[in-house]
Amino acid sequence: MKQLILFLLFSISCTAFAYNDQVEYDSLVEKYFSSAKKYMNQKKYDSALVQFKALFKLKSTIPDDAAYYYGVNQFYRRSYKQAQQGFEKYIKLRGEKGSYFDSSVFYIAKAQCLEKGYVEAKEECTQCHGSGHSKIKCLKCKGVGKEYCSICSGSGVIISRSNMGDSYQKCYKCEGTGVTLCSVCHGTTFQEGDCPQCKGNGFIIIRKECK
Repeated sequence: MKQLILFLLFSISCTAFAYNDQVEYDSLVEKYFSSAKKYMNQKKYDSALVQFKALFKLKSTIPDDAAYYYGVNQFYRRSYKQAQQGFEKYIKLRGEKGSYFDSSVFYIAKAQCLEKGYVEAKEECTQCHGSGHSKIKCLKCKGVGKEYCSICSGSGVIISRSNMGDSYQKCYKCEGTGVTLCSVCHGTTFQEGDCPQCKGNGFIIIRKECK
């Protein structure tokens, strides 16, 4: 069973789809797709799955709608993970303009509820407001704004050694303080980076209770 699921996941991800009005499909594509929909209308979902398997094995281009119908069929077979993949594939292919976009979104939410007990949804990050970027505490100086001088290593002096003995001079870079402004944030204590709340995505995934 596990091998069958992996095969179907691989097949649908590798199949070449195309928008229905752009391609004239060959006879086998029409045959398997029509048979799959016929069995679905008869609620013979296992038989429909056999037709989808044969359809996805073809090296021909198949209609985008096949991904949606595959999702519906898997949903009613209670194979919710595979159903979601079918709907997500359709949305990826057709976007919001697809005839079955709203229906796909509905089925994805329903499948998640039945499989996990909750719905996952994207929500704009409240910290970066969707940009994915944010001012964060400088990672190099830990928000201090300063770092040990790179010339004198924080001692404030430069030691010159010779046969005549050691000589000490005030460090020219830090002027004897032993510290300089942070080379990353330049003393501001902040730096631009990925938003820590959304990890740079611009959105967070939230879980909603099933209605």
